[in-house]
Amino acid sequence: MLRDREYNAASILNNLPPMSSPLAVAERAGELARRRRIGKIAVFISGAALAVTIWTAVFVTGFGRSMMGIERRESLRTETIPLTCLSPEQAADIINPYVRSRGSTYYIGSSGVPAITVRGTPAELAKSYELIRQFESDPLSCHTPLAEKLRELQRAMGAMDAAAAAEKAAAGAEAAAAGAAAAAPVVAPAPAKAPAAKNK
Repeated sequence: MLRDREYNAASILNNLPPMSSPLAVAERAGELARRRRIGKIAVFISGAALAVTIWTAVFVTGFGRSMMGIERRESLRTETIPLTCLSPEQAADIINPYVRSRGSTYYIGSSGVPAITVRGTPAELAKSYELIRQFESDPLSCHTPLAEKLRELQRAMGAMDAAAAAEKAAAGAEAAAAGAAAAAPVVAPAPAKAPAAKNK
């Protein structure tokens, strides 16, 4: 009896018309396959974009290079910047905060030449040149204190005095040598003694 009921229920269900046509099912399956393909492409593109973003953050930005310990070495150049009214020490004080990359530095000559030599990246050289020219064109900021001018004058005078004293000492030594040679008495050689006569 139970089997007959199950058979009747199955027959009724088999005789019912389908809720959706086979064409609609096929179209839906095709649309799902197309969506899966588009999803795979979108995932690939987003992965590539993420990889490019990470590469840019690590290798291009300064923050990423500093975190990874990677230094992009820019070519360093060396230029000498002539100074018209700033002293080399003053120019060094001005450019010091801007010359900071690895291998960058500046040189101040010890001979008093009014110039500063800067070694750095092109951007650092341009900034140094711009700052020095900006300060030198400003009459209020470009001046040498009176005390420093006096010290420079004293150094120059001291050098001149030392040179004159050395020249005077050399001339005095030459004159003394010539005077000593002229004042020395001429000594004639002693005559040879004759042999003593023998007594017989």
